[in-house]
Amino acid sequence: MNERRRSRRRDQREEHIEIDRHLIEPSEGAVVLLNVGRAILARTLFIVHSIATIWQTVQMEERNSVWGFALIAIAIIFEGAHTVVMRAGDERRWFCPSVLLYVIATAPPIWLLERKLCEWRVANKTALDEEEFKLQILEQMLLVVLIVGRWLLPKGDISREQLSQILLAYLAISSDIVEFFDVFKEKVVWSNPFVQHIILAAWTLSLLQFPFVLTVSRARKMRVAITKNFEELIVGNRRPNPCNVLYDVDMWAIILANSLQDFPFLSVRLFLMFDRGLVTYTMIFFTCKNALIIALQTYRAFVLFNDRYLHPRLATIEAPVKRARRVTKHRAKIESHDEYQPICRSK
Repeated sequence: MNERRRSRRRDQREEHIEIDRHLIEPSEGAVVLLNVGRAILARTLFIVHSIATIWQTVQMEERNSVWGFALIAIAIIFEGAHTVVMRAGDERRWFCPSVLLYVIATAPPIWLLERKLCEWRVANKTALDEEEFKLQILEQMLLVVLIVGRWLLPKGDISREQLSQILLAYLAISSDIVEFFDVFKEKVVWSNPFVQHIILAAWTLSLLQFPFVLTVSRARKMRVAITKNFEELIVGNRRPNPCNVLYDVDMWAIILANSLQDFPFLSVRLFLMFDRGLVTYTMIFFTCKNALIIALQTYRAFVLFNDRYLHPRLATIEAPVKRARRVTKHRAKIESHDEYQPICRSK
């Protein structure tokens, strides 16, 4: 009787546990619906801001041809429909087409707005502060929408930790872009169309890194037993082909970050300082910052190339060997302590 009661109680507990699991863990259909809703909401945010920027440009330029960029914004709808139908709302791992379409549809109208604003500054037009305030809101909202939109988009194969790293990287990128665009307030810039085009070109290049999701670093999990000796570690680890560096995501992330933002920003700032005489405290600080980032990223690229493709054995062996030494030292201390205790007790 007691055994039957115990078995019944176990069955009841297992049933309760299964019910709790079904209540806590969402079903597959609910996850798909959530991903579809997030995908639609993010793309709606992209389209609304893009259309608002185009509309403001049409009002200032008084040219209806600017509405042609709205076709690119509407293309986000078709891209979203393809993503919802074919991928159930999940985004691709390394690239976001919706973000690229949003940048292409929104960046050129901001070009036109900024150039028009510079023309008004040259002409000393009145009521300039209000228009400048509207333009700054549209420019900064572009970066905010990029960050919030990437947060809303379904993460797909990306983990939550990797998504948080991507968003933090986007915040750091955006702060530098906002400061870089503030040089339009200087007379050296708004009075010279050539300098305006250089700054706008560098600004557009920096926006092209948002569609790429190369900040996700591949996780290399090395599980090596401490009981293995040095020769076994060397035999088990073969030298990879250096040509595989072309497929390394971390290397491409460094190349894109340097070529799309740090190198152009550093070049433009050096040009403004030495050729145009625009020397300010913020200009000096951010110039040094770009130079340091380029140096650190280049150093990191050399370290990754050395550890992964030139001398991978040393990189993979050093950590396990150090751990083994620590464990042996710890065991030796414990054994010496255990041997010392009986001597004390005998005394």
